[in-house]
Amino acid sequence: MLFHSPFPPPFHLLYKKAFMNDQAKLLAGDLNAYDAAPQGTRFPAFSAHVDQGRQDHYHRTTDVAGAALNAPPNGSKVADVSVFAQDVSRAIAGAGLPNDGRVLIRQRIFQTGRVQLDEALSVEGEVGPYGEGPRGRHLNCYIAFRRANQTVPLRMVTEHILPFAEVPERSPNQAVKRDDPLAGMRAVGTMKLSPEKVAGYAQEVGNKIHTDPEFAQSRGYHAPLAQGLMQLTAMHGAIMRHAMPWEMDLETRFIRPVFWDSELTLYSDAEGRLYRCIDENGKVTAEAKLRHLTTKDMEP
Repeated sequence: MLFHSPFPPPFHLLYKKAFMNDQAKLLAGDLNAYDAAPQGTRFPAFSAHVDQGRQDHYHRTTDVAGAALNAPPNGSKVADVSVFAQDVSRAIAGAGLPNDGRVLIRQRIFQTGRVQLDEALSVEGEVGPYGEGPRGRHLNCYIAFRRANQTVPLRMVTEHILPFAEVPERSPNQAVKRDDPLAGMRAVGTMKLSPEKVAGYAQEVGNKIHTDPEFAQSRGYHAPLAQGLMQLTAMHGAIMRHAMPWEMDLETRFIRPVFWDSELTLYSDAEGRLYRCIDENGKVTAEAKLRHLTTKDMEP
């Protein structure tokens, strides 16, 4: 195992008592291929890097200004580590597992050191424990990004829903009193989505849930979903404007679906440790917590 999951129960400990006792719950479409990928299944390693063109592409589709990356304290050009999150889907696909229909609900990034533009990293990963929720099975993946000298400046843990073949009925919303999500927060950016931006951001992933209206409807959504990582890139962009991370532990939850024509506003608390995306209806769609941040360059 590359490293242990930092996610608490019930996200990854329900597999044995729930899924193993209810194998009649088939997954949607080709997602049943994950039955042949139990915990510990390794992904074929491959090399990945972020060059200026790749970085600019993801920044254009998420309305992120990348100037902060071009002028860190040492004057070198730094890669936006959120772009490497796309390589998780590439790793999964490299193991012959389908991306179509998978939905990201949580991502955690552990960064130790800055990754430079054009710096090649070996992408190594494996399947973690499965869980189960009301809409489908939960897939956890552990990914390490390794330098040629064997150090690992970047690790990621992801959690996806693999939807069941039978779309469950949504329970009626019950009035629940919640705290004001904007209390103590200030607006730090906007992201106006479009089908073109969503399709462009997702072009490396190849997941039809982001581009095909009929496919999205077959999975219970009225329109294609924006890739959750679009919100991660946007919030990480706000973090970089506030403070350039050297060492970082960033956990992002994707709370509600965001559709390819949504308009989001980004908010931050005063300390720059909590970030939220709010849609045009005033609903929180994603939340990112900086659990640890060091800005001082610790390289010798």
